[in-house]
Amino acid sequence: MDDVATQCGISKKTLYQHFEDKDTLVNSIMEQMIQRSEQQCTVDQRHSENALHEIFLSLQMLKEMFDGINPVMLFDLHKYHPSAHKKLEDHKQRFLYGIIKNNLVRGIAEGLYRPEINVEIITLLHLSHIANTFEQESFRMHKFSLLEIQMEVMLHYVYGISTSKGVKLIEKYRKQLLAFSANTNS
Repeated sequence: MDDVATQCGISKKTLYQHFEDKDTLVNSIMEQMIQRSEQQCTVDQRHSENALHEIFLSLQMLKEMFDGINPVMLFDLHKYHPSAHKKLEDHKQRFLYGIIKNNLVRGIAEGLYRPEINVEIITLLHLSHIANTFEQESFRMHKFSLLEIQMEVMLHYVYGISTSKGVKLIEKYRKQLLAFSANTNS
């Protein structure tokens, strides 16, 4: 809490007026991050042109979110703050599961995703891939950022489920995302 107070430019006493302990602080931050993520996913879902556009909008959100996250934080969250980690896991199993499944159903209806895919299995598989990339030490050993890993996982996913009509849109949105990334890195 000393470090947090120093980084925030406030006294430890002021910090303790708002948060009982570090777990309370971490839980509060996790709740805000989850709430922000859910709001942005809902906005992206409503304002997207189609199911693939929705996925690429979520990648833009991930880029912005990951710019400020140290991968070690996720390990620390699991090890030192189990209640906050549980909130994150519940968010993945409840909210992200629904977002992925709805996106698959939408993409099939729009003719962008292959109609023969098993929506339930692909939803669970993709959710597992997303979670797995956060937990794999081997990715960090090779110096890949969370964003690079998530981008590759997402591209692998969308190419695997898309129709030829969808693949054309993937290329369009991928170019837009690369331009967005180049502009935000400048």
